[in-house]
Amino acid sequence: MKLTSNLSSKRRGFTLVELLVVIAIIAVLASLGFKGFTMAQEMAKKTKGATCISQLIQASEDFYNEYSQLPLGSTADSDSERQTDNQLMAPLVGLKSAIEENPKEESFFKFQKAKGRGNDVYDGLERDQSRAELYGPWNNKEKTDRYYICVYNYDYDNELREPNALGNELHFETKVLVYHKGKDGKTGGKFNRDNIYSWAKSN
Repeated sequence: MKLTSNLSSKRRGFTLVELLVVIAIIAVLASLGFKGFTMAQEMAKKTKGATCISQLIQASEDFYNEYSQLPLGSTADSDSERQTDNQLMAPLVGLKSAIEENPKEESFFKFQKAKGRGNDVYDGLERDQSRAELYGPWNNKEKTDRYYICVYNYDYDNELREPNALGNELHFETKVLVYHKGKDGKTGGKFNRDNIYSWAKSN
């Protein structure tokens, strides 16, 4: 009888403290895994955004090579920013509504179809027969924060200054700079960290 009692006491289960420790360890490991997954997701979105920016620059340069002016260049005589709303994208994708800008109706820009609908559209090109808009990979609260922003060298002097909020550095031998405001939809100081740029940032 004594032997049986000793064996049963040695085979006891976890104490409450031990169980809580195990649960805490699992929770920590799960949170680390989730954080890593979230970081990987954000990195993938930035990579996709950088690819889109590269294609947007190429499309703008191809447009210039075809028409000897940048998109919307007939309405500008100094360097300025353009959002990738319908006004800019219509001539770049060759819509009939922009036939004055792009009389050959040539499609210079192609990209994946945007996700979502209505005010929740993001991550790609939304287009039909009459409209075209290009959105970044985040579903920002404000629709205008989802657009990419092109800084065009409309005076064709081979120097282009980046926006003040992004550093204000001068870039040479370039026709266009492109950036996106990132997940937070903001620029300036600490808000620049999640932005995507077509140029190498010095800070």
